[in-house]
Amino acid sequence: MSEQLDGSRLATLSLFAGCDPAELEGVASRLQLRHLDAGEVLMGEGEHGDVFALLLEGSVSITRSSRSGQLHLADAGAGSIVGELAVLRHQPRSATVTATEPSVAATGTHAELAEILELREVSQRVRLLASSRLAHNLRPVHTTLQSGIDIALRPLLPEDREAFNVAVHQLSRDFLRRRFFSVGTPSEGMIDYLVHVDFVDHFAWLALDRAHPDEGIAVGRYIRSSTPSVAEVAFGVTDALQGRGLGTLLLGAVAVAALEAGIRTLVAHVLDDNKAMRTVFAKASPRVAFSEPGVVEVTIDARIAAGILEPGLRDSLAAATHDVVTAASLALTR
Repeated sequence: MSEQLDGSRLATLSLFAGCDPAELEGVASRLQLRHLDAGEVLMGEGEHGDVFALLLEGSVSITRSSRSGQLHLADAGAGSIVGELAVLRHQPRSATVTATEPSVAATGTHAELAEILELREVSQRVRLLASSRLAHNLRPVHTTLQSGIDIALRPLLPEDREAFNVAVHQLSRDFLRRRFFSVGTPSEGMIDYLVHVDFVDHFAWLALDRAHPDEGIAVGRYIRSSTPSVAEVAFGVTDALQGRGLGTLLLGAVAVAALEAGIRTLVAHVLDDNKAMRTVFAKASPRVAFSEPGVVEVTIDARIAAGILEPGLRDSLAAATHDVVTAASLALTR
């Protein structure tokens, strides 16, 4: 007879603090206990991500293959949740999780993970934990545009939502038409979608004027399509800084991030009369076709787009992106 997990054991984990005992009992009844010896692999890199794990006792090491061997990413202890992003995205695992001492884990499938994330206290805690981890790991990249503006580039974070919302409501009607194909201000739901990114399938750079570091001046993003190697890109630059080189910087920066995430082709839909953005895309040898009346579809090789940046800046962006993608993969690790 297999050992059963009860809700009181989950309640001892900080992740579940404040949760209703009856709800925890229901979750616990559907999780499976697994005992691990030191050195035993809990999850293997490249495996199909159909199971996540809550570490109840012990500790694990998280590693990823690199050209020089196994790269140590992090250690995790009791209370951590691992393997959840692979489950949510239905993708192979990006790292190996190995017990470093005798350990106990509770495992579940997508259905159990969805049930856990329905718990309000857990959902809020996970969001704060992910934001904190990403903020701790990011490395802003500094550069100076030819126009003389000193820029800091960093990933857009959930905590930027309020400032992002304010900025969007200050945009001109012409900007909204060029960016969203409508003069109406984006809905609250759309703003939530644009701010709460996962840094792997949806990545966004925020550009800041170093003279005014609390004010974002531009955002560039990619969103992976149903074809894993293809992503749609979009950019937004405040009206006052149009034509100062930010669009070119963001195109290159987004391409660098996309390459780090395994994306090779970038696609953009641009209004035919948006000459400024079409001029930016023209620097990356695009293929251009009409998508619908008044809209053109621009297709770009991400490697060519990344190449419009000077090598030192490109390398700095790649290093910073690698850190953020790694943090995203471990976002729910304590």
